[in-house]
Amino acid sequence: MAITAILTEQLDNRREGDDCSFNGFLEDYLGVSQDLDPVILEAFRAILEEDPDVRICAGLRSEISRDAISNQIIRYKDVFKLSGKAMVYPYILYETKEGQDRALLVVPYSTYSFIYAKGYYYCMTEPGSRFIDCKNEIVAISSDKPQEIQSAWNRIFRMKAGALQRSIDHEHFHDYEELRKDALEASAKQKEEAAHVLPTLEDRTETIRQYVIHWFLLKKVLYVQYMVNKSILNTVHEGNVKKQRNQAKLNADEISFLSYSEMWRMQAPAEESSKEE
Repeated sequence: MAITAILTEQLDNRREGDDCSFNGFLEDYLGVSQDLDPVILEAFRAILEEDPDVRICAGLRSEISRDAISNQIIRYKDVFKLSGKAMVYPYILYETKEGQDRALLVVPYSTYSFIYAKGYYYCMTEPGSRFIDCKNEIVAISSDKPQEIQSAWNRIFRMKAGALQRSIDHEHFHDYEELRKDALEASAKQKEEAAHVLPTLEDRTETIRQYVIHWFLLKKVLYVQYMVNKSILNTVHEGNVKKQRNQAKLNADEISFLSYSEMWRMQAPAEESSKEE
C-alpha cells in the first residue's frame, strides 16, 4: 500500500480516533494549530503557498516493536517500559502527485535533531512496520532553515527518495564516524540535561518518555546506519555480515543513558541534602 493511502487512514479526534493529533490538509492544520515552532511554521506556509493540496499527519503514534531484529539486538529495555503508542512522529507531509506517492517526515530542529530524524525514519520503515514497503517514498529532515525544508518538499517528487535523503544527510555528517561522534555527544548532553530538568518537574511522565525515545533513536541510528553501509561491510569487515553486526551492536552500546527508574527517583540537590541532615 502506498504511503499516502496508509497515512490517509490514520484517524484524529475529529474522526473519533487517536492515531494522531491531526490528519488533513496542511491549510486546515495551520488554521487551527497554535504555538508552532517558528521555523516549522515558516516552512509549512511556504510549502502551502506553492502546493495547496499537501496534507499533514501530525503526532502520528505508534507502538515500539519488540519483534524488530534491530530492537532486539540493541537491547534498550527501558523503551519497552513506556506505555501505549510511545513513538510519536512529529510531522509528516504527504501527497500523491503525477502518480507518485511521497511523504516528508519533519522533525523540529535542535542541536542533534537530524540524528533523531534518521532514527524516526528507521523506526517507521523497519521490517514488520506498516510502512516497510514505503521506504522509497519517505524522506526525513530536520533543519533550522525553513527554506531547506521547503526545498526538500520541492525536490521530493523530482528525485528518488534515497538520493534526496543522502543529499540531506550530507549537510549534517560526511561519514559514519562523524555521525557516531555526534550521537555520543547527544547522549551525554541529554544525561546532563535530564539531571537538571527532571527534579524541577511536578509531572515528569512526558519528559521521561521523550528522553527514553531519544536514547532509543540514538542507539537505533548507530546500529542501522552501520548495517546499511556496504562500504563498511566490504572494506572493514571483508564482507562478513556477522562481524559487521557485532560491531554495529557495540557502537549502539556506546550510547550512555540514565535508567528509567533512576529518572523517576531523581531529586533536586536541595532535597537530597536536607534528607541527609
